[in-house]
Amino acid sequence: MFKYVRFTLALSLILSSLFSFASNSFAAADEEIQTLKLQVQELMQRIEKLEVEQAQSKAEVVKAKEEVVKVKETRASRVDLANTLSKLKMKGRLAAGYFDSGKGGSYPAGSFEAPEAKLQFSFQPDDFNTFVLRFNVNNAAAQSPLLDYLYLQSKDFLTFLKDTPFSLSGRLGRFKLGFGEETWSNNLVESVVPSNSAGNVGLSDEGLELSGKIKLDKIRLQPLGWIFSVSDGNSGVGSDTSGAKAFMGKLYYSPIEPLYLSASYYNSGNLKANNAEMSIAGLVSPPSGTTKWDRTVWEVDARYDIGKGKKPLEPIAYSDSKAILRISYGQFGDDIKGAAATSAKRNGQFGFVEGAYNLNKKFFTAARYSIVDLDDGQTVALNTITSNAYQRYSLGLGYRWSDNTIVKLGYDWNKESKVNSTTNKHNNLLSALVASQF
Repeated sequence: MFKYVRFTLALSLILSSLFSFASNSFAAADEEIQTLKLQVQELMQRIEKLEVEQAQSKAEVVKAKEEVVKVKETRASRVDLANTLSKLKMKGRLAAGYFDSGKGGSYPAGSFEAPEAKLQFSFQPDDFNTFVLRFNVNNAAAQSPLLDYLYLQSKDFLTFLKDTPFSLSGRLGRFKLGFGEETWSNNLVESVVPSNSAGNVGLSDEGLELSGKIKLDKIRLQPLGWIFSVSDGNSGVGSDTSGAKAFMGKLYYSPIEPLYLSASYYNSGNLKANNAEMSIAGLVSPPSGTTKWDRTVWEVDARYDIGKGKKPLEPIAYSDSKAILRISYGQFGDDIKGAAATSAKRNGQFGFVEGAYNLNKKFFTAARYSIVDLDDGQTVALNTITSNAYQRYSLGLGYRWSDNTIVKLGYDWNKESKVNSTTNKHNNLLSALVASQF
C-alpha cells in the first residue's frame, strides 16, 4: 500500500513538472509570435511608405518631362536656328603685299595691293546637297560679278550606286570648270610662286557638271576619274546669247601613287561675235570682224609627288611633300567662219614646267617656265602685250609662317617675240606678299 502511495505521489510530481514546463514553453512561443507580428507590421508600414515615395517620384518624373517638353516648345525657334548655323561653313583666302611690274606690267611701278580676296560660304541642308556661293572682293573693291561662284553641289546622290564600282556627283550653277592642272592653283595664295603661268588656261561658266570615279580594284588598278560638263561658253554672267553649248571632258588617273595624269578637252560651241569664257593668256575676244567663231582646247598634264607628306597635294603650296613636279602642254584653235576671214583659223600652243622643293618644314623654293605662242606668225594681245609668243621665267621663295599663312617672294622675267613696236615691254614683276587661307 505504502509503495502504491509513493508511486502515486511520484507520478503526480512528474506530471506536475511536465505541465509546468509545457506551460512555460507555450508562454515563450506566444511572446515570440507577438514579436514577429510587430516586426511584420513595421515591415508592412515601411513597404507602404516606399510605395508612396515611389508614386511621388513617378509623378515628379512625369512633371519634369512635361516641363522639358514645354521648354523645347518655347525654345524651338532658337534650336532650329542653331541647327541651321551648324550646317553653314565658311572659308576664304587673302593675298596682300608689294608689287612692282614696271611701266608695261599689270601693276603700277611699285604699289601695295590686295589682289586676291575671296570669301566662300557653303550650306548643307541634307546628306547629299550643298549650296556654295563665293564672293570676290579683290582689293576691297566691288567686282563685277561680285559673286563669282553660285552653285548646287550634289555628292553621291544616286544611292543605288553605293555598292557598285561607280560614283556620281554633280554641280549646277556658276562654278570653275576643272580643265587642266593649273586651274586649281592659279591664284597668289595656292600657287607655289606668286604669279600664274604664261598661258593661265581656265574658265568659270554657268552650266551642269557631272563627275565620278570608276573603281578598278578587281583588276588591281587605281580608280579612273572623269568629269563632263555642259555650259554656256560665251562670256558674261547669267546670259547665253550664242544658243550653242560648250562641253568639256576630262579623264584623270594615277598609274602609281606618286604620279597623276590627266587629259582635258573643251569646245565652246558657236560663240557668234561674243567673247569666250575660256581664257588663254587673257585672250577671250574674237578676231576683228568675225561674226561666227568657236574655240577648241585640249591639254595633257602630269604631276609627280616626291617624298609624299601627310598634307594633301591641293593646294600644292601648302603640301609637306619633299618635292612636287608638274608638266603641262596643250593646244588651242579658234575657228573663224565670218565674212572677214572665211575658213581662217587662229592656232596656238601653251605649256609649263614647274617644280617646288621643301628645304625644311618652314622654307621652300619654286621655279616655273611657261610659254604661249601662235602659229603662222600671228600676233594678238597675250597677257596684254601684242606679240606672237610670250615666255615667262618665274622664281619663288616661301616661308610658312603658320599652317595656313605663307610669306612669298617672287620674280618673273617676261619675254615676248614679234612685239608691236609701239608697245612698252617693261613688264617684269617683283612680288612680296603674305598669303593666307582659312
